[in-house]
Amino acid sequence: MLTKYYVESGRYLRVIVLATDALDAMLKAFTLEQDEDRPLRLADLVIVNERGFVWDRDNHELYGDEFVLPTALLLGASEDAR
Repeated sequence: MLTKYYVESGRYLRVIVLATDALDAMLKAFTLEQDEDRPLRLADLVIVNERGFVWDRDNHELYGDEFVLPTALLLGASEDAR
């Protein structure tokens, strides 16, 4: 079953996707946003959740069920896989 996820990273990335889980949503969002003419840009954090964009909420409140990943950790993990 696919669920609607909101994936955001600062002002650079704001995508709504249907995915099986938060990780799948993040990967789909990255794939949708990346192209040859415009490289993928990310802020310090990537946030994935089912409730809407965190930066649209009053005081950018986190509810505790968001998947929050530091971009440095994400990039470090991808470099270690090489």
